[in-house]
Amino acid sequence: MDAALYSPPPVAYLTSGVAALLNTSLADPLELIAPARDPPHWRAAMATPQADEWRLTAQAEFDSLSRDFSAFTPIDESLVPVDSKVLGSRFVFRTKRDQHGRIKSYKGRLVARAAHGYHVYQADIDKAYLHGKLDTPLYIRVPEGIYMPGKVLQLHRSLYGLRQAGRIWNDEIDSALSALGYRHYIALYVDDLLMISPSLPEIERTLQGLEQRYGVKHLGEAEYVLGIQIQRSADGAISLSQKQYLKDVLARFGMSNAHPVATPMQADLRLEVKLQPTPFPDRTRYLQAIGCLMYASTGTRPDLAYTVGYLARFSQSPSAAAWGAVKHAFCYLAGTLSHGLRYACGDPAPLVGYSDCNWGACVLSSKSTMGYTFVFAGAAVSWSSRLQSRVADSTCNTEYLALSHAGKEAIFLRQLFGELGLPSSRPVLIYGDNQGANALTKNPVFHAHTRHIRLCEHFVRDMVSLGDISVQYIATGEMTADIFTKALSRNLFARHCGQLGVCSP
Repeated sequence: MDAALYSPPPVAYLTSGVAALLNTSLADPLELIAPARDPPHWRAAMATPQADEWRLTAQAEFDSLSRDFSAFTPIDESLVPVDSKVLGSRFVFRTKRDQHGRIKSYKGRLVARAAHGYHVYQADIDKAYLHGKLDTPLYIRVPEGIYMPGKVLQLHRSLYGLRQAGRIWNDEIDSALSALGYRHYIALYVDDLLMISPSLPEIERTLQGLEQRYGVKHLGEAEYVLGIQIQRSADGAISLSQKQYLKDVLARFGMSNAHPVATPMQADLRLEVKLQPTPFPDRTRYLQAIGCLMYASTGTRPDLAYTVGYLARFSQSPSAAAWGAVKHAFCYLAGTLSHGLRYACGDPAPLVGYSDCNWGACVLSSKSTMGYTFVFAGAAVSWSSRLQSRVADSTCNTEYLALSHAGKEAIFLRQLFGELGLPSSRPVLIYGDNQGANALTKNPVFHAHTRHIRLCEHFVRDMVSLGDISVQYIATGEMTADIFTKALSRNLFARHCGQLGVCSP
């Protein structure tokens, strides 16, 4: 039978024998952070009390792909060219929830298995990836739950799960936004848009332009994006937090009723010194916990950055003690669920950075832990905690390397602020608490103690000489970046959290 002329019969579900007519929107890609309670596959979905909801949304997804987007054509498997591979397919199920954790809708997505008084508005592009057309023929098997014996699906559109799908969609949306006069500073996560403008008519113009090419859902004022809750106070301040996400994380690991502690990590913890630690039997669970903590630490919780980075070093062979440290971090979260970053309204002070390093912090490798943060409008806008790539032979050397690391971020942020029309001074001020390292940024002369430093590590010195960066001394007790280099005592940790803008909204 000619595949081009083939008209498939009505699709029926194995479990119900009827075609569903309900049409829903595509499962939100942001639901990658959804709790583990969503069913992982078709059979698990059919075993839940919500089986009817999952069945209907999966049917609607399959029908919409075929009817609205002509994403595929069912053909006899015998017609697939011998040099073409037939990929697997399945439905991915997600519940979409609001900032309180309540279910708003059920989503089923068919995926291919290849392994200034600004207004903040949110929008969702319906079935985003399907707007991109494939440039090579691909085939997938009919997913479990759909009855089409002897058939495979020849793809015409870029389906979720394909390796090239992200690139194809990015090229498509880039073209659309460029046609509307934008450069690459509109926040886009797959098919979700975050638009910020002092002009509501400008936001409407953007949405209307996108609607001419895609199906766009107006979500109104942004309140919950990527698991991050956005709150605006009466004075115009904006607070970002991840309370509901963290509640889900604690529930997932059985820590909802954990006794709160004052810091995410004990100040005297040294997991490296145990030569024969008791192994933790479930490495996968350890990795999942680290991943959950890491998402929080890179979103709105810089106070977790050092703890997550330190505990991630033991991911290859986690010990029981390391798992105990993870649970300690969960206990800290139990008492600080609502904490986040609060950015004040008004004319903010210029961007300012802090850079610090803990010389030889790693007992096993003797490498140093360095960290930086940049603060704007009363809270951190960028931060980092990481192990240096090589061993430094002095505190001056290691602090100098940390300044170069922070200097690169300073240049990026100054350029970004300029593009966004935000105030940013030149030079960008970075505070360091090592007089020798600070002086080295201003001294172009090589001598016996510095000539071994690699050329790329002299970046900060070059930026200082060009007037793009200024390095000044600050006392160690006031060094905000100290929180990214070591586990601190309760009082010092609380002080630096305040300097980062980490607080309860």
